Amino acid sequence: MTCRYDSGIMADGASKQKERFSRAWIIAAAASANYTYEIVADDARGVDMTVHSDVHTLDIQLKATSKPEVQDGHLIHDLDVRTYNLLRSQQRSGYGVLVLVVVGSDTSTWHVMDHNGTALTRSAYYLPLMGMPTTTNSATVRLRVPMSNLLTADAMRILMDAQAARWAA
Repeated sequence: MTCRYDSGIMADGASKQKERFSRAWIIAAAASANYTYEIVADDARGVDMTVHSDVHTLDIQLKATSKPEVQDGHLIHDLDVRTYNLLRSQQRSGYGVLVLVVVGSDTSTWHVMDHNGTALTRSAYYLPLMGMPTTTNSATVRLRVPMSNLLTADAMRILMDAQAARWAA
């Protein structure tokens, strides 16, 4: 007998479900780069997860969407000004990064597994916010995340190198 639990969540995924799924992308990329990670319980500092090398830290704000806006090879995302200012600050110890995860509209396609392997479907993209310019906006800042910025293990290493260079200067 097969019993299936019905979570009552609509097929396009609720906000919390997208948030939980987006963490999987960070975990996969961090583990592949041989970095550790932590889920931040309280994102009062604008951080959902941190990724750590032996010495340096990335502060990551996660966002997920099933309806991405694309313009000229960029994903368009409106980030609240408070979080933008927290992550762009050069006074913070961790390197502030926005990660935008694009998921399908059907949650049953987000994670696929068979005997050949496991896949997280669609993609995750990153935008370093450390050192971004100030804004006069009061509510949100429109960001352009290059679709070439795929969040891979190599991308994690590049971001960590940027954080290391920041402290070496």
